[in-house]
Amino acid sequence: MSSDGRYWPTLTRTGRRRVTAAVADVSRTERLLWLLVAVALVGDLLTTYYGLQMGLSESNPVARTAIETFGFSAMVGLKLFAVGVGLGCRRLLPDRHGLLVPAGLAVPWTGAVLVNLALYAMVV
Repeated sequence: MSSDGRYWPTLTRTGRRRVTAAVADVSRTERLLWLLVAVALVGDLLTTYYGLQMGLSESNPVARTAIETFGFSAMVGLKLFAVGVGLGCRRLLPDRHGLLVPAGLAVPWTGAVLVNLALYAMVV
């Protein structure tokens, strides 16, 4: 075996960097969905933090326990873990199903932001 990339193509570098090449192969729609994932993640974190400051409680028992035990930074860790799992799963899916992963993250987090905002409207 040699190191010419014939046997280990994922470990060798081509003209483009691997991260850049991976992003270039993603469709525009999928990139937009991943952007929505990022916006929804930040929105969920901010609205949850603000809700906790208002005296509301986290309804997700796993997140509630993590926040009570480790503080709000645990919520950030849980979100980043979910994104990491999503990215790992995305690599395993064929391209025709690639939109499922970012949609599966963006839809519930966007829903959580909307629920949090509705709760604020009822409390205030």
